[in-house]
Amino acid sequence: MSDPVREAREHLIRVGLTGHFGPNNAVPDLIVRSWRRSISSAVESSVPSQRYHDVDTDSLLCRAALPVLDRWQHQLADTGTTLFLSDRGGSIVARRTSDNSERRRLDSMHAAEGFDYSEDSIGTNGLGTSMVEKRPVFVKGSQHYNDALAALACAAVPVYTPAGLVVGSVSLGGPLEAASPIMLSLTREISQQIEERFRVSSRPQDLALAMSFMRFSSSQRPTVVMDQESILANTPGLPYVSVASHVMLWELLNSHNWSSSSTLHRELDGTPYEVTARRVVDGPREHYVVHFSDLSEASDRQPGPSVSAPVQGVGAYALAPSAAAPAVVLVDGPRGSGRATVAGRLRTKQGSTARFEVFVASAEAAIPWTTIEDLLADGVDVLIRRLEEMAATEVIHIARLVDSHRTARTAGQRVSSLLLTSSRDQAAPAVQAWIDTTGPVEHTEALALTPERIPGLVKAILNVVDPESRHTISPAALQSMVQWNWPGNIAELADTVAGLIGESKGSVIERRHLPKHLQQAPPRRHMSMIETAERGAIIKALDAAGGNKSEAAALLGIGRSTLYRRLRQLGLDTGEGSI
Repeated sequence: MSDPVREAREHLIRVGLTGHFGPNNAVPDLIVRSWRRSISSAVESSVPSQRYHDVDTDSLLCRAALPVLDRWQHQLADTGTTLFLSDRGGSIVARRTSDNSERRRLDSMHAAEGFDYSEDSIGTNGLGTSMVEKRPVFVKGSQHYNDALAALACAAVPVYTPAGLVVGSVSLGGPLEAASPIMLSLTREISQQIEERFRVSSRPQDLALAMSFMRFSSSQRPTVVMDQESILANTPGLPYVSVASHVMLWELLNSHNWSSSSTLHRELDGTPYEVTARRVVDGPREHYVVHFSDLSEASDRQPGPSVSAPVQGVGAYALAPSAAAPAVVLVDGPRGSGRATVAGRLRTKQGSTARFEVFVASAEAAIPWTTIEDLLADGVDVLIRRLEEMAATEVIHIARLVDSHRTARTAGQRVSSLLLTSSRDQAAPAVQAWIDTTGPVEHTEALALTPERIPGLVKAILNVVDPESRHTISPAALQSMVQWNWPGNIAELADTVAGLIGESKGSVIERRHLPKHLQQAPPRRHMSMIETAERGAIIKALDAAGGNKSEAAALLGIGRSTLYRRLRQLGLDTGEGSI
């Protein structure tokens, strides 16, 4: 049996956007518009959605919508229909169906949590098209751009925040034979109930954030508006948004001295991006407007990874490549601050492909200087770590090695590099004196001085200890990690993350899974003596009450709502709300 809708879609695909496609009574104008957008985005029409993103089930959207979906799931039982909820990026964040066979069928076509159903990913469909059109839509059968969805009918409605922003969409879908216009009426009702929960639960600061965002949502520049708990991005800004980038940006913005400068311009270490930010003090709580600029001069560079994405190693330092790499480079910094990683990255940026040998200085054992000299002469790059452990009597040997290697490189007799790491402040006086006369020197900083690096470092460490990406770290847990001062620097951070992965029984590591000292890490902002004492009293009350906040409030003689407010203000809030 011929299908005039499918034939019309195939004809439009054949003639393309510039070819002739006359009016077709079998296809609504809304669907044709969506088909044209799908063709423009080069959407694949024959395979299910291939884009997948981790789902944040504790976002503001999910908190408002999930109770509504649960209630409607029971009312729609045995109807053969399924409820879908997508975020504003088009990813399905929730699905409700009571039919196991339908659930398996939907899984086979990737109509499940995490898969991207935006128009530019899978073409015409209820969830994505309703958000683009900003109106309720009913898409059935071959009206879907993707053949994998041709057996379905779905009614979808965009979901709006109280400030009028599209935050997602909700859809009621089912087999094509069960299609009914009443599905659209039901979906409208579900959307209205979700929006009502938004209105009831909205805080003044959320509305202020949304109002600021509305001023910039149409900007062509990548732009985000954010406070500590929430972040809103326009379409160009979406690729820059992630949990890690939000936490890092918040730390960067919150530590800036806004009294001396009303605007912050900052290049982000290890990335080709610069941020321009300003603080907004209107409303109940300050927030920030941030614009991103691509500083790369390479014409083929594609903008868009998250702010933390370029951080590939735990050093997180950007070292410029050198056409004439120095013969000797010393990397100095606190222990555990990524000195060896920086040295290794510097060697890579210099383009070295030579064999690489590593030696570790020790006060108990002499360094094999002759062996190192022979390796350098044979074209092998050498790294000597932890010169702060070196005995004072060894200074004459390291000085002789460095001088002879530099002389040989200058004479063109060698091409190898000698890399050294040290922690000057922990070295013997004789070693300190030698370090002061040696150069060039690269420096690493303690994490306590560069907390904005922590989200990117956590991501890099996770890539190593959890290569299959089975675990994620909640925003609240990541924020606690940023607040801790990490006296053991990157080494302590790496051990902590590896331990959490090894002990975790679930896929999401939340703040309650962190060691106690991380859960109770104070905010990095300076606290008054009264705030410090109050914070200590709250911690003791919570411990005495076994974590029960109602009992802790009673012990402190304050109301529960007051306790919740102070927990948030003093950095003790254990909620896992979405950042």
